[in-house]
Amino acid sequence: MDELKIIESCLLGNTQIFSRLIDNYKSMVYNLAYRMSNNPHEAEDISQEAFLRAYQSLAHFNPSYKFSTWLYQITLNIIRDRFKKKELNYVSLDTPIETDDSEFYPQPADSTNNPEQIMAQKEDAQTIQKAIYSLPLKYREVLVLRHLQDLSYIEISNILKLPSGTVKIRLYRAREQLRKILADRRQSQL
Repeated sequence: MDELKIIESCLLGNTQIFSRLIDNYKSMVYNLAYRMSNNPHEAEDISQEAFLRAYQSLAHFNPSYKFSTWLYQITLNIIRDRFKKKELNYVSLDTPIETDDSEFYPQPADSTNNPEQIMAQKEDAQTIQKAIYSLPLKYREVLVLRHLQDLSYIEISNILKLPSGTVKIRLYRAREQLRKILADRRQSQL
């Protein structure tokens, strides 16, 4: 059953079928929430709130957009609200990352089982994640959506309700800030 039929069925009173949408998108929503908050418990709360809001607002869904775009918008709005209320904080580069390494930092199959190489790769990945978490929210959003969620500029533009030129500029500035943070970090380690 396609998404529009599921939504129509929900609106006609078959509320149980909404669980199909949850099953289809729970990983996407959780991963976005986690990558923006760096907190698994917060990501779980944001995910639940996103699906609750989506369910409550189904009547306002515009079928000319993809459901995933609409759900990304809802999730990002919740994250923005929490930042405004200071429930989520910017993360210092010195803050340890809470993560399950296998989920977010998969190791290449042929890493030659060299423990030093594996540790160096994990440390590099964690340094990059910390740098991403230290970016301002508007830059973190575009960076996460483009590089970690692998969305196109058009999809990001639709989600953030910004012209694609603005998305590209923000992404450029986010990358520049990220480069500067990582360069400063390397300098301080020397």
